[in-house]
Amino acid sequence: MYIYLKNNIENNTISRFDETISKINDKLDERVNQFDVVSKMLYWTSITNGSPAVSYLNGLADSQDFFERYQLRVELKNFVTMLSTIYPDAINIRVFATNGELISDSEDDRSNIGPFDNYEELRRIATTNGETILSYEPSDPWYAPNRMPVFVFSRMLLPWETRAGVLQVMVKAEDLLDLEALSQIDGTQLNMFYRDSLIYSTKHGNEKLAPEEQREYDRLKQQAPTEKSPFLSSASGDKQYVFYKSNNKSGFGVMLTVPQKVVFSSLNKFRNVAIGAMLVLILLSVAVFYILSRVLTLPLKQLKKSIDRISLDASDEQPNVDNKYRMDEIHLINRSFRSMSVRLKNSLEETVQFRTLQLQAHFDMLQAQINPHFLFNMLGFIQSSAEDRNLKQVNALSQNLLGFFRYSISTQSPIITLEKEVDFTIQYLELMKIRFVDRLRYEVEIDPLLTNLLVPKLILQPLVENSIQHGFNESTYTMEVKVSAFIEHVHWIIQIEDNGIGFTEQRLTQILTKVEDYLQQMVSNGEAERLSQGGMGVANSMGRLKFMFKEHFTYDIANREEAPGVRIRLRGPLKR
Repeated sequence: MYIYLKNNIENNTISRFDETISKINDKLDERVNQFDVVSKMLYWTSITNGSPAVSYLNGLADSQDFFERYQLRVELKNFVTMLSTIYPDAINIRVFATNGELISDSEDDRSNIGPFDNYEELRRIATTNGETILSYEPSDPWYAPNRMPVFVFSRMLLPWETRAGVLQVMVKAEDLLDLEALSQIDGTQLNMFYRDSLIYSTKHGNEKLAPEEQREYDRLKQQAPTEKSPFLSSASGDKQYVFYKSNNKSGFGVMLTVPQKVVFSSLNKFRNVAIGAMLVLILLSVAVFYILSRVLTLPLKQLKKSIDRISLDASDEQPNVDNKYRMDEIHLINRSFRSMSVRLKNSLEETVQFRTLQLQAHFDMLQAQINPHFLFNMLGFIQSSAEDRNLKQVNALSQNLLGFFRYSISTQSPIITLEKEVDFTIQYLELMKIRFVDRLRYEVEIDPLLTNLLVPKLILQPLVENSIQHGFNESTYTMEVKVSAFIEHVHWIIQIEDNGIGFTEQRLTQILTKVEDYLQQMVSNGEAERLSQGGMGVANSMGRLKFMFKEHFTYDIANREEAPGVRIRLRGPLKR
């Protein structure tokens, strides 16, 4: 169908353009023949005394008598007026004597224009051998009120004898060319030529073509006589049809170039409309299929979402699948799902409760484990201080040690405020400071907005203990530990930093692997790996934070970039 329409439109459009250029060429031949007849009448038609009109031009140029010249002008004007009556298609017929006298059938701006040498066009005509010269002018050059575009046919009279003068016949440009119709067709260009000379183009009028356009015109002009009109040619990558008509006798001809896309413009419009209609039809079909799929699959999607939402944190409200289209199958699925949801939720609650008790028992067991070396060292310091009668130090050690053990072995609640957890960590640091004398300095910075933040018990002291025991292993320089807590956007950040020896890459990988393995075991049904004595351990702190804050908790253990040491960074949500 498309191929048929394409061929049909192409043939019809080509026929229309071919008919147009044939009419233009026929009109041009008709005007050329008409101009030849007017020229012959000047040679052959006698006026009053039996002499041809052309001889009156010689007399007008040679006579010095005013009255004689006046009589000659009157006779010539009457003759020209008669010619205008015979050929009404000519808007003006003029003859120019070599002395500058101008005789016309209308009132021109001047009756004497002076020597031909003052006018390039007349000077060019005067050098010819009587052949027809055709030119295009935007308006009548000899009569100002006439502002319409014209084609001017010119010829030198008696070129081989006295060169009596110049004949000019003007016709309206619109009588030869349908300029308005051609201008409405984008990309088309009509060229009118005489042998090898370009007379007129619809794009530039009588002005010269640009060099590139001139080369393209010359190429087509040379190719056209060897091709059957119309023929297809490529110009700057774009294909165009070339229509060519010429008269071998007169030498005049026309050439019309039409872009191929113009020929198929109507087909392209039809194609675009058809494609648009198909797209609309496809969109309507998609919309119908979408609505049908919503009707059929929406309840199933709601069922999937309800299954995904099942959790211990959910309310006791029963999930419901909307059955607004009242399908029995959906009603049965909805009822079965509610029953399954209740059983599944009860099973999850039992499993989680059992797992919570198991983890709490494991935590209580670890909580009861006190590093004997730490206890012996503290008691030894107390004894040494008592022997030195340093009662103030004995009192401080005893109070800190008492508070440390009271907090660490208390089983009242596994959840505590950050403020109490920090106070306990400070008690531990004070004990370590007495133990290491002046070799330990610590700094604690807590955002006041985080003092009531609820966190698992005993998460900071194990991390600080790890920094002191492993970060300053047998070192002699001053140990520095910094504990800070601050808010970052909608998260809390707890950070422990030291200036110790840091981790090797291999050791850091081992620690991170151990923590991740512990977290995986904690959420599985198996038992978590037993931690070493000496505090609760890094992995246990991470595990209990993960258990409390779930996927919202993240951590980072790495060597400090700006200085030696390790940075442990804990991150969790401000709102659970």
